[in-house]
Amino acid sequence: MGQRLDRLREAVITHTTDSEGTPTLARHATQACSMAANTAHHHHNTAAAVGISLLGAAAVAAEGALSNYVYPKGEYATFKD
Repeated sequence: MGQRLDRLREAVITHTTDSEGTPTLARHATQACSMAANTAHHHHNTAAAVGISLLGAAAVAAEGALSNYVYPKGEYATFKD
């Protein structure tokens, strides 16, 4: 059971950070919002496109806050150290 949780934790960390260890979850959310807003716009649903693009803007703000204040660049200890 412990090995499964370790593998699960490693998989989550791998998919939510880039090779430098910075968080990428907000970046993925931004890309998803951009794609969804573009799709809504092409289907002539302007209100939905605006709402989704605002969610994308919030994701950009969250990514900036995470990378600058919560997880500034530097060396971090891991549970394996």
